[in-house]
Amino acid sequence: MAYENIIESVDQSIEQLCKEFRSRPTLFYSEHDMVSFFYTLLLRNLPVSKAYDRDGSEHLLVHLEYPLPFRCVMSGETFEVKEDNERTPEGVPYERGYCPLVVLNPDYITQYPYDYIKVRDYELYKKAVLPHLDKTNPAVLYGVQLVFHGDPFPLLQEERSKEAIGGFSAEVNKRADQLAAAQAVPGFMDRTKVLTFLKGGADEVRTFLFKTLSERQEVLVCFSY
Repeated sequence: MAYENIIESVDQSIEQLCKEFRSRPTLFYSEHDMVSFFYTLLLRNLPVSKAYDRDGSEHLLVHLEYPLPFRCVMSGETFEVKEDNERTPEGVPYERGYCPLVVLNPDYITQYPYDYIKVRDYELYKKAVLPHLDKTNPAVLYGVQLVFHGDPFPLLQEERSKEAIGGFSAEVNKRADQLAAAQAVPGFMDRTKVLTFLKGGADEVRTFLFKTLSERQEVLVCFSY
C-alpha cells in the first residue's frame, strides 16, 4: 500500500477531530482527552492500522509519546536541539525529545525488530537504525502535536491578555519548532501538524489568535464557541 493513503487518512481524521471539537467542545477537558480521542479516530480510520516487524511480531502504527532522535531543551519558551555530549548545568545529558502522537510507516516496521522500532535504547537506535533511514520512505509518516486551551482568553485590552496569549503562542511555536527539527532528520519524519484547540473568546481575540498562529503552515487553529 502506498503510504500516501495513510497520510490522507490522517488528514481526514484531523478534520474529523476539529469538527467534533467545534460542535461538541464539552467532550474535552484536557489535552490528554484530545490526544486520546484522536488516537481512537486514527485506529478506526486508517486503511491499515497494524504491521509485522522483522521477527513476525505485531505492531500498531499509531503510538503516543514516541521518542525523537535527538536530545533537546523544552523548558519555558525555549526549544533547542542539544548534542549528545552536551550536559545540563547539573552535569547530566539533556533529555530526549518526544512526539505526543505519531503514525509509523508499515515499511519501516517490517525492517526491524521490536527493540529497534520503539527507540527506547538511544545508543542502539543511533547505531542500528538512524544511519539507514530512507528519505524516500520515512520511518514516521506523520508527527502530531496537540495544544489545548480550555478557557476563553481575556479581552485584548486587558493587561493579563497579552501575557496569556503570548504564553500560548510561544508554546505552539515551541512545539512546531520541535517537529521541524524532527522533520529535518533525514528519513525520520515526513508530515507534521500542530493542532491548536481553543474554547470560546471574543471575536477580536479569536481573530488575533488565528492571524498570529496561522503564520506557520504546519499550525492548524481550531476554535469552538
